[in-house]
Amino acid sequence: MAACVAAPALGTDEAAGAQPVIERLAVPGGQIELQFTPDFSAAQRKRAGAWVQRSADAIALYFGRFPVPEVELLLQGGDGAGVGGGVTSAEPSLLIRVRVGRDTTQAQYRADWVLVHEMVHLALPRVPRAQRWLHEGAATYIEAVARARAGLLQPAEVWHAWMRQMPVGQPRGDDRGLDHTPTWARTYWGGAMFFLQADVRLRRRGTPERGLQQALQGVLAAGGDYRVVWDAPRILAAADAALRQTTLSEMYADMKDQPAPADLATLWRELGVSGDALRDDAPLAAVRRAILG
Repeated sequence: MAACVAAPALGTDEAAGAQPVIERLAVPGGQIELQFTPDFSAAQRKRAGAWVQRSADAIALYFGRFPVPEVELLLQGGDGAGVGGGVTSAEPSLLIRVRVGRDTTQAQYRADWVLVHEMVHLALPRVPRAQRWLHEGAATYIEAVARARAGLLQPAEVWHAWMRQMPVGQPRGDDRGLDHTPTWARTYWGGAMFFLQADVRLRRRGTPERGLQQALQGVLAAGGDYRVVWDAPRILAAADAALRQTTLSEMYADMKDQPAPADLATLWRELGVSGDALRDDAPLAAVRRAILG
């Protein structure tokens, strides 16, 4: 089970056995069975449905298709406005649950990251608990990339947010590597930092146009999605094979059992990310532009 926060409690109607309202959305390469708790009005369902479609389209754009043929998505209504926590599970069937305020506005839906984050989980196999950082780190990194590629975020907004947030994931104190330090910071932002560095290294070793996106599309093509269980070495080897590299596997070997701080100051400088601008004369400006499309 993958979650960006703890699984939400069921609503009163649902707990009492009321049946959800079900709609079906076609997405590129699959279908979403969209379930609303009965407290949503028709207008509220319409706003939420547009958000789901937009999120699924962003995921399909990044991965080349929606990661799985079918998934159930339960929107649990509550008072007020805003998107709350989400959780993804695979048994007995693929299911995403998200808590949503029934009065959530179109602008709030457009700004949401939670649903794209949860949908990223569908594109990777489930992993052993010690490697949960791989799932949460990939989702934390890719949700911003996917939304930027879909036109929902501006590239400068993403890069400057990463400048603020990525340092949270640096190893500290008695860190024992990604597989052995299951703190929130290392699981989410340590994992995200792994995938940012991987994306840059893959593109530097090959071409700016081919990076983590194409590597993870290779995992999907090899049968790796949330319906199966693989360990990190198998996932990263499949991703490497898609680009005929060993970059991800090498990084994992270096970081899984020991702290490996990232030189973020050098990374930002080479990518051309400064406190108030993006510089196109930087050595890796082409890589930076290619990552967000």
